[in-house]
Amino acid sequence: MGHFTINLPNNLQGDVRFGTIKKKSLFWDFFRTKKSNDDIKTGYIIKIEPTSTDHNEYRLLKTKEGKWSSEDAGGFQVSPDDEISIAIKSAIDNYESQQ
Repeated sequence: MGHFTINLPNNLQGDVRFGTIKKKSLFWDFFRTKKSNDDIKTGYIIKIEPTSTDHNEYRLLKTKEGKWSSEDAGGFQVSPDDEISIAIKSAIDNYESQQ
């Protein structure tokens, strides 16, 4: 799990925590010799400070290819696309491209 801070419009800051999310496998997947890693995504939990009136926590997913996903994965519910979500995605992409 990693951690960093991003700056957002309207003097807001986002506290970003991220980690790997794997889709829950079924019982018979345990017996496979070759496991598929197609369902591995990076999950981001962003807490907004100072707290906005609408939402103070956002959950976003990114695929291995670097595309933002709107699907829920393994009980990880993704926040809907809105103005702040788009700003968060852009700030995370900028931060990661600098690393």
